[in-house]
Amino acid sequence: MEQPNKRVIKKLNALYIQTRRKYLVQFPEGRYITLHYSENNNVTIFNDSMLRTHLKGDITYGVFSGGYFSKFITFDVDCDNEAMSRWITLRLVYVLNEEYGIDRKDIHVSLSGGKGYHVDLFFDKQIKIEELRKFYQSVVISVGELPEGKIEFRPSWKQGVKLPLGIHQRTGNRCWYVDNETLEPIKSFDYILDIEPMPAEVITDANIDLTEEQKEEFERIATSTDITVNAIDMSQALKNAAKIIETGRLTQSGTRHKTTYTLALFGNTQGWEREETVEVIMDVLLNTPREYFSKGSTPEYWLKEARRLVDYVFDNDLTIQGTDKDITIYKSEILAVLNAGTFRQKQLAYAMLVTSKRFGNIFYLTINTAMKMIGTNSRQTVQNGIKHLIEIGFIKYHRKAEVDEAKSREVGHKYYKPSKFRLAIPKPDENEESVTVSKDKEMIEVVVMLCDEQEIRKYVKRKEFENRWKEHVV
Repeated sequence: MEQPNKRVIKKLNALYIQTRRKYLVQFPEGRYITLHYSENNNVTIFNDSMLRTHLKGDITYGVFSGGYFSKFITFDVDCDNEAMSRWITLRLVYVLNEEYGIDRKDIHVSLSGGKGYHVDLFFDKQIKIEELRKFYQSVVISVGELPEGKIEFRPSWKQGVKLPLGIHQRTGNRCWYVDNETLEPIKSFDYILDIEPMPAEVITDANIDLTEEQKEEFERIATSTDITVNAIDMSQALKNAAKIIETGRLTQSGTRHKTTYTLALFGNTQGWEREETVEVIMDVLLNTPREYFSKGSTPEYWLKEARRLVDYVFDNDLTIQGTDKDITIYKSEILAVLNAGTFRQKQLAYAMLVTSKRFGNIFYLTINTAMKMIGTNSRQTVQNGIKHLIEIGFIKYHRKAEVDEAKSREVGHKYYKPSKFRLAIPKPDENEESVTVSKDKEMIEVVVMLCDEQEIRKYVKRKEFENRWKEHVV
């Protein structure tokens, strides 16, 4: 393996060393101690010889900031799950690049030596630690809720950070820099020679002042590590979502983030498209009185957060538990379905019946979702079906054709808010015949369980019966 040269040591000094009176030393078991130089003790001031020893792998050192200022920031990705560490790191790099406009060449990632990563930004002059922390908090909010692990701020006067290119004393792994797109190790000391600090104005001119809402959100995200499975056990979440959808607005002040996340889960659980889910979320938020939000909270920020949380939920396929529970369908309901018109219209009526039982009597059913549920590629088929079900009294609009003024201005033409429906058929008697089935049970199967051939023929035209029903009931 190549040997580090004087240029590498000089570069480490230029990029990382801010005080020589205080530094970290890592022991073989992975534990760190902090050493303070003073004229009255035997502690050696941090020097180039120590850096040389660090690069050789004999002893591993870490550094602190200069107290009130720092010339670099490290996002320390700490996670016991290697795959999750990779996901968090790549997400962090993406956010820094896409949302904060930092060029990828200025984002430097290195192995921590365990299962984590360090993401470093270097500046051409010192920046107040206070400003760097604000930047860090804003970035963590943008990265969003983590399924596990955390992103920590380094360095400060109290918390140091291990230098790159050395050996992790517990694992024996060398802390190489890595490619910030693939995270593949770059096994060369020379990578550091090409690092050039970026203008400090990228941070200092950003004027990042978190609202109270954002501060609260950071605290929650920074301490939350409990989303560990794809199905979120939120028994109350489904009830909350149904209540919010029925009400059409936030039901409590200070619940924007929670509601956004719940509705994102709800949308993915119900099979909505991403943009449909964002639309429903924004519909709720924009219909909520402004006093329900923190001072400084804006619709632009709500939209950004809605898209971020929806992407997070959909990318990780997070859903709400409890929506897959078996449902009870009564004979009168099935007879109403059979009386709904064409076969496609019967399917649509059944889909709406199941949706209302899973998600509440007031419900959204988007055109795209309905198309999936009844197995058609025709939007017109769904639109005609909805019109027909309204006409025969199977469903009613809870909200219809309400123009979204803000969205209309954005897209340049009249844009309607998502329609909401409710069932209009009579409630079944408690003692009438019923079956308990899974949500995925096909309409024909349920009908056959509750009705005999003679009853089915009353509601089904001869051609439809021959083509769709006969093989199931005869």
